[in-house]
Order: sequence, then C-alpha cells, then structure tokens
Amino acid sequence: MTPMTVRRMHFDFTPDMERVFVKSDPEVSTLFLGTWMMLPYLEPYLIRSMRQALPHITDPALKEDLKRFCAQEGEHYKQHAQANELIRGLVPGFAALKPLEMELDAEFKAFSKSKPLKFNLAYAEGFESMTSAMSRTQLETGMFDRVDSPLASLARWHVMEEVEHRTVAFDVYDHVVGGYAYRLRIGLWAQKHFIGWGTKLAKTLKQADPATFERFQDPESVAERKAFTRRFWRRGLPRLLQTYLPTYDPRKVDLPPQYEAARREFSDVAISLA
Repeated sequence: MTPMTVRRMHFDFTPDMERVFVKSDPEVSTLFLGTWMMLPYLEPYLIRSMRQALPHITDPALKEDLKRFCAQEGEHYKQHAQANELIRGLVPGFAALKPLEMELDAEFKAFSKSKPLKFNLAYAEGFESMTSAMSRTQLETGMFDRVDSPLASLARWHVMEEVEHRTVAFDVYDHVVGGYAYRLRIGLWAQKHFIGWGTKLAKTLKQADPATFERFQDPESVAERKAFTRRFWRRGLPRLLQTYLPTYDPRKVDLPPQYEAARREFSDVAISLA
C-alpha cells in the first residue's frame, strides 16, 4: 500500500458553475448532490467511529492509517459543506433540504451515542467498501472528466481518496470486531440507509429545479447517458458484488491506471500535503 496523503484543497465554487457535472445526466448529477448533502453529517460520524476504535488498536501502522483516514474524511466534509452552502442558496426550493439534513444529523449522532462500537465500525466498512468499488469505476470510466465544473474536480479528488484509504475501515473492523456475517449484514443495511437518504435529498433537489432536467431531454443527451450507464455498470457491478464475498480483501482489488494519475494530479495542486 502507498502511504495515504492528506491533501488540503481549494475549489472555486461559484453560483454559475455547471451543476450537471456528469455529462448529459441531470439524474445522476443530482443523485450525487443529494448524497453530498449527507456528507457534513455522515463523515463526522465515520470519524467519531474510527476514533472510538483507536484505544482498541494495538498495531502502530493501523493507528497511523486510522489517523490519516480521519484527516482525509475531515477535509472531504469541509469541502462538501462549502459546496452545499452555495448550492442550497441557488434555488428557493432548495431550502427544504435543511430540515432533512438536521434529521439526518440527529440520526448519525444517535448512532454514535446508542449503537455499539461494532455496529458503527460495520456501518463504516459497508459504506467504504461500496464507495471504493464505485469510485474505482468512476475513475476508470472518466465519469467526472467530461464536464468543466469545480463540482467535477471535487468529485474526482474525493473518489480518488476513497480508493486511497479503501483498506482502513476494513482493517479496523477486522482488528477490533471481526466476523464476516455481521460485517455483511450491517454493511448491507448501511448501504441501504445511505442510498435511501441520498435519494430522498436528491428528490428534493429535482422537485425544486425541473428546468435543469428539461435542458437534457434531447435525443443525443438521452442516448449518451444510456450508453454511459451501461458501460459503467458492466464494470461497477462485479466490483460491488466482490465486496460481499467472504474472501473480499481491499488490498487485492484492481486499481485502474486513472487512480494513480489522479493521485499525482491532486497532490500537485493541493494547497498543502501531510
């Protein structure tokens, strides 16, 4: 494993930036924006869970990985919070997001307070294994390479680091808890929970901004997104299913060449590195 790098970033978010940052696909772009509204609450929950595990870890290398994981996730949610604040003010109907966000925040805080550590670590692992599988596919297919928008750059940086720290939640769960059946059961529940909330938030965005969707209903846009979706899932679905196997090991997954290129690119443009 290449050591994880903590990158401090700057993205030039502006009111006129293109919000459909997956080319010709307002549905997928809006689903991403919906899930991103979750991140200022989800990622602090992941950080809390990892930090609660720290006293139980005896491996110094894993302790360092955990600290770098938390630092990367901390930078992620701060960048997304900046983007979310701007996006939330662009359309009057987007104000309906805030009560949902507060409900979600309370839910994650309740998990930290009332759920056992093994649940929180299994949730983190289930989320991270899903994002690793999808992130590798997003990089390989160039999902965020086709539109000039700071949101596309934010997405590429974030998914690259999801791949970079792909082993940490798995290793922490294995070290502190262990057990395949519980990991799979809670991990699947976590993925359903995440997708459910992301879809709900995306629906709020879509209902408030139908004009954005109307821009991409021409036959060429429809055909392009259908073709890309087929190509994406041909690569992504086997990777996701692999994470459900008892033999899954994030150290042994395939890494597309676009991953290493993105690591170098974002290290070069980072404000600072650690």
